[in-house]
Amino acid sequence: MDYEQTNGAAQLGPDDGIEISRSEAYRLLFGENGLNFRPLVLPDPVPVGRQILEIAGIRAVENWALIALLPTGAMEDVRLGEAYDLRGHGAERVIAFMTDTLFRGFLQGQDMLWGRKDIRGEELYALAELDPGEILYIDVLGGTDVPVAREDIIDLSAPGVERFIAGPVPVPQGFEVLINYNGVVRPLRVRPQETIAAVIEAARPLFGNPGGGLVLVDPGSGRILEPGHTVAQEGVQPGAHLQLRPRAVQGG
Repeated sequence: MDYEQTNGAAQLGPDDGIEISRSEAYRLLFGENGLNFRPLVLPDPVPVGRQILEIAGIRAVENWALIALLPTGAMEDVRLGEAYDLRGHGAERVIAFMTDTLFRGFLQGQDMLWGRKDIRGEELYALAELDPGEILYIDVLGGTDVPVAREDIIDLSAPGVERFIAGPVPVPQGFEVLINYNGVVRPLRVRPQETIAAVIEAARPLFGNPGGGLVLVDPGSGRILEPGHTVAQEGVQPGAHLQLRPRAVQGG
């Protein structure tokens, strides 16, 4: 890594997190229970974990865990009595969690440690290094990988180790139709192979989850679409207008 010489002091660039000068003061970015970082000035480059926490103003440090974020994207557990060479590891950021349990995962093939049982999608995206047009997925062995949205909350305490991988943004499947319920029209994406019954269930939340039996009607012909048929079998085309209404009750 290149250093700049400024007023007799060797420094990293302003965004690099650690500042090294002849006064032996080292600057580290410190986060508490998450990724909101603040600068921390250390008296030497090889502090122990306890020293980092105490300088950050943490009390009862025995109740805390400390994780170093490395430039490679990996994370390391820094123990209270462990001397941690900031220069040797290249660490620029550390996160302290008030916990005695660390949850393990993998992010883009690198070890991930986290001190909360849940991690938000936006935190994963902040930690990841993605190319334009990529998103994160939960790697499902033998199954379909699950896209991770920024607003998602992932439970790291569930059985197994979560693996987060990068991949292209998925291309939306199917096509859009318009559903009319009591004069309110909402768009809905459907797939040719799904049943009309599934379309009805997908449409319910769009209108406040009305109860009771519902049917889809082709308003042009007045024909009720067969619930057991697929969208393709019923000849529903992209942009079709369909009416959702209660199923008529036959009198005795």
